[in-house]
Amino acid sequence: MKFKTLLSLGAALIIGGLGTINAQGYQDGVDNFNAGRLDVAKTILNNTLSDASTDKAVSYYYLGQIAFDEKDLPTAEKFFTQGSQANATYAPNFIGLGEIALAKGDKKAAETYFKQASSFNKKDASITAEIARAYWNVDPVVYAKDIQKYIDKALKDSKNREASVYVLQGDMAAKEDPGEAASLYEMAISMDDEKGHVNREAYVKYAQTYFHVNPKFAIQRLEELNEKEPNSALAQRELATKYYDNDQFGSAYITYKKYLANPNHFQNDEQRFAGLAFSAGEHQESLDMANKVLAADPDNYFMYRVIMMNQNALKNYTAAEEAGRKLFSIPDAQLIPNDYILYATALADQEKYDEAIEVYKKAIAANPDNGDLLKNLSSAYDRAGQGELAVATMKQYLDAGNGTISDIVNMANRYDRFARQLPEDSEERVAAAREGLKYIDQAIERVPNNATVYRIKGQLLLSAEGGQSEALATAFQTMLDLLDADPENKTKQAGSYATGYYFLGSYAASTGDKPKAIEYFTKYLELRPEDNTTRATLESLSK
Repeated sequence: MKFKTLLSLGAALIIGGLGTINAQGYQDGVDNFNAGRLDVAKTILNNTLSDASTDKAVSYYYLGQIAFDEKDLPTAEKFFTQGSQANATYAPNFIGLGEIALAKGDKKAAETYFKQASSFNKKDASITAEIARAYWNVDPVVYAKDIQKYIDKALKDSKNREASVYVLQGDMAAKEDPGEAASLYEMAISMDDEKGHVNREAYVKYAQTYFHVNPKFAIQRLEELNEKEPNSALAQRELATKYYDNDQFGSAYITYKKYLANPNHFQNDEQRFAGLAFSAGEHQESLDMANKVLAADPDNYFMYRVIMMNQNALKNYTAAEEAGRKLFSIPDAQLIPNDYILYATALADQEKYDEAIEVYKKAIAANPDNGDLLKNLSSAYDRAGQGELAVATMKQYLDAGNGTISDIVNMANRYDRFARQLPEDSEERVAAAREGLKYIDQAIERVPNNATVYRIKGQLLLSAEGGQSEALATAFQTMLDLLDADPENKTKQAGSYATGYYFLGSYAASTGDKPKAIEYFTKYLELRPEDNTTRATLESLSK
């Protein structure tokens, strides 16, 4: 399962439950509003409203716009009114009240508010652009002429230099023509850059709009923003998010780590960082962050998943089991197949096979279309020594059209182990071995130059036909020929060499080929000098 899939499986937590923050200031709320992060903006603006440094007229305006977006007109009107009372010359709140009037169908009252907003500075093109936005927010079709009229005025008054006009035009084009929108946001960036101002809104909107067209360019813009404003929480978060969305998990990890040093971050950011730290192999860092989140949110099932992932990777199976038990005890946890796999792995690696098997059975019941769970259940049966169930379950998996060459080889291996669990010379043992041979022959067709498949075939033939079969000798000889292609195999694959030499020596002795038998037994004893029985056989052959 892909790493991002594992993380996104906590999606309800990642996009919701913002948690408690230690806000730096209301401006972060403004920035997040302009970037389209209204849930984040709302939290910051509410949490900073009583701060002495907060410009309440500004905060009320943006809270009003958020309420308007939520279609809560009474609350929006209340905030705009409070904003106009906090500062009677802050024009945007009067634009907000005009927006409310428009939404109620009273265009005449709206125009009165807009005129009042413009009266504070009749040549302020940003105010004119904001009036155009108000018309657009209410109905871009009905008020298309009004929108264009105010855009034209703003451009004329600013001599085409007002950035907010280009941002508005970019917003208007974003859905239908991302390329055009990106060009307009670039214009806004350029206009403000000439004035020595960094337009965070335009940078972020460029990245958001153009990311699906050209992720590289979108990320480059955010990297540029971070260079210009290295302490901006918004810049850091947006870049980290886009790295993550582009599967650049290493860069996302580094950027999120920097962002989390800013006190104005959210619990959902900590959750994602815990997962990214795991992907970076920083297991203790991931565990520390997960435990920090759980201290504030003890039923956060996603964090128990992250802890279980880390502890399994660290082979701390007792701790992984504990995390798994907690995860599975949370009533509302959105469990996924990998949760069952990790939990069962932790149990099996402590030799709690019966419990692991029950976990896999529950996983299959909950996810009947996930064939890979059958493979995992088969492995659990195999480790528990329940060979018949191991091969039956693996057969069910392969017969459904699942499986790779590795799975086919594993199936043959399961039959080999199962056959050797049955009484020697029994019909059941022979039948199991012959079933295994069907699978290993399939594997040989696909990887005919692999020594391992011939070793398994030889072992299956031993159970099916005994130790003096020509087919068995051919399998082991082919294995040795393939191993000889790499001199290092003499050391790395000593066990396979010993097996091949022994059975080839036995076959040669059974056919009366004493020189060959002596040759193979001699090579075998070089690898297994402690085998006195074979040494006695060699001495007898040498007389």
